[in-house]
Amino acid sequence: MKMLSSIFNTNKVCAAKSETVTMTDIKLKALEEKIMEKVTVPGTKTNQMVNNEINEWHFHNPNASKIKTPTLLIHGYAASSMAFHRTFNRLSTDIKDLYAIDLPGNGLSSAPELSDVIKMKDLKITLNKSKDGFTLKKAIDLEIEKANLAKYENYYLSRIDEWRKFHGIEKLNVIGHSFGGFISFKYAITHPNQVNDLILVSPLGMEKNIHSLNNNFELETKYTLDFENPASLYYARSFNVPSILFNNQLNILRWMGPLGGRMARQYIDMAYKKVPDVAYKNYLYYVFYDGKSFPKVTINNFTNMFSKNLLARDPIMDNLLKLRAKKVMLVYGEHDWMDKYAGYNMVELLSKSNYKLKDTVHYVEIPDAGHNLFLDNPTDFSENVVSFLAE
Repeated sequence: MKMLSSIFNTNKVCAAKSETVTMTDIKLKALEEKIMEKVTVPGTKTNQMVNNEINEWHFHNPNASKIKTPTLLIHGYAASSMAFHRTFNRLSTDIKDLYAIDLPGNGLSSAPELSDVIKMKDLKITLNKSKDGFTLKKAIDLEIEKANLAKYENYYLSRIDEWRKFHGIEKLNVIGHSFGGFISFKYAITHPNQVNDLILVSPLGMEKNIHSLNNNFELETKYTLDFENPASLYYARSFNVPSILFNNQLNILRWMGPLGGRMARQYIDMAYKKVPDVAYKNYLYYVFYDGKSFPKVTINNFTNMFSKNLLARDPIMDNLLKLRAKKVMLVYGEHDWMDKYAGYNMVELLSKSNYKLKDTVHYVEIPDAGHNLFLDNPTDFSENVVSFLAE
């Protein structure tokens, strides 16, 4: 289950405009409604499908005065907006307009095909016998690969921006978790005029690494691997996700029949043991095992954006100087499996630079919480978010 633990993530309900829902999605929508019927908020909660693609929950509190900038929550991989359900009440108390969306290919959002792209080429790296060094055996055209990678990333970025335009939002705060943190960072550097404050919650894709397309290694030159420093372009990991799991992901559980179902239940009970809501666990079980196949386009996007070591081909730490958000906060759980040192290192690098983010970059660890910190400890998570975003 390594892949699951590594990459996964008056109260008024307003009627949303009618959308076509496939027969397979009807159960997922019902499971979502089971979760949301228990969520109370100070103002209104509205659910709709934006642009016939993006499933959205909007919480509007006209009396909220601390944070008037619209704020968007972006979930992690193989997750949905429901991941944040335990924070909706507290966050919407102080955020005038809070939004949570399902990324395309996740939750109830559509999974449009991605055309005009080719499979990313891996750098032809050969390890030495002791596996503490490497050489580059064959060059690839880095500019072509970067252009192709941008298409995979833009699958998400363009739709987030279309969502923003739909609402007529000029500037927004963005909060992204895990894979959603990676996407949030990429949105912030590609749409700098639209992002006010940025919160990266245990983000995936932080580390510089030997698979990055930004490196310029010379052919047949010996380099020493670095397994400790995520700010080193020689950084590497010793583990690889097995190809069959990397290329098929959650679909493996479905192929395993009843055994896969038991494994899904065991994983959910273990990873989400701090979550008391049975409704949310049933929702996850449907996503992981009992529902429709995990979208091929979602898998293809991920496997082309990341290596089997779960390292990004264009990592966050290669792009720090492009960031123009007003304030940035890195948030991790006390018991997070994600590399917290990478986040701390990012904060240190930004704080020590001559960049305008000096004195406005923060690092926080949420106590008694793991990777899904907003589920494990929603109170402390929400308080830190509100305190940071307060205007």
